[in-house]
Amino acid sequence: MNKMENNSAFWQGDSHRWTLSYCGKYLMTLALGLVYKLIFKFFARKPRNTKFGLVLCAIFKNEAPYLKEWIEYHLLVGVEHFYLYNNNSTDHFREVLQPYVDNGTVTLTEWPETPGQITAYKHWYENYREETTWCSFLDLDEFFVPYKHTNLQDWLQRFKNYPLVLVYWKMFGTSGRLEHDENQLQIEQYTNCWPNLVSRGKLFYNTNYDIGYFKVDMMHYFLCRYGRLKVPPINQFGKFVVWEVHRMKKKADIQCNHYWSRAYGNYEKKHQRGSACWGKSWKTFDKFLQYEHRNTSSDHKIHRFLVELKLKMTGLSPEK
Repeated sequence: MNKMENNSAFWQGDSHRWTLSYCGKYLMTLALGLVYKLIFKFFARKPRNTKFGLVLCAIFKNEAPYLKEWIEYHLLVGVEHFYLYNNNSTDHFREVLQPYVDNGTVTLTEWPETPGQITAYKHWYENYREETTWCSFLDLDEFFVPYKHTNLQDWLQRFKNYPLVLVYWKMFGTSGRLEHDENQLQIEQYTNCWPNLVSRGKLFYNTNYDIGYFKVDMMHYFLCRYGRLKVPPINQFGKFVVWEVHRMKKKADIQCNHYWSRAYGNYEKKHQRGSACWGKSWKTFDKFLQYEHRNTSSDHKIHRFLVELKLKMTGLSPEK
């Protein structure tokens, strides 16, 4: 079993066993969470004036068919700028991105390193961090979906004192498709999903605090420095996540849609091109079936933005 397969066991939606060791971790998490909340209630750093309120940073390879939808959707929900790293793409990505580069929405960087994901994030941190208040290291198959708010920056307001906020994944599969229909948006094609949020997701990073380390898989979990203190993420339910203890509630107000496979043909292509994070792909057919068989539900929450997105994508959006 490789490292990714071993790590993946903890985010497949399975409940932790209430062993003596886990009970001890749970109690310590409660205590540490209280301490962290007191610290950031009374001693949080004051906000800085920045060029942007919220940006996304992503590395991509041969994902031209999905770039426009991903950018336009996140513009709708409050993202102001995108730092994109091209990792040896051979498709028509430049044609798609050039209008966004020209109007200042996208900063495009060539990044040929393999694997190059974490080094790209570090490059962003060293060169662009001061330009924004919040950043998320997101992939092109991930979409933040607020349930009630229409602007992610409004949703983030209640977490403004904290260094990191974790939003959990909702896993979406193939919806029975062998091939992706490039004439239809992916958020419309894929609605079949796992029934519950899983205990892995993506982070909103508050640039007022220093990132504690850069390592493989850091896009899902890392620590920030506050003086000598190393601070873990607080999750979307207001609970600090320590030692893989995820305290989640049934009622959520946001999720991160993870279209982990799209159609089966897309899944095969992902496997062939490898991982931007790990290099060699861990996406075997057995792993595909393991995830696909969990798609026992459907989710349409993102569809409340669908008409608006289609109008934006086709250039028919009326002036507000």
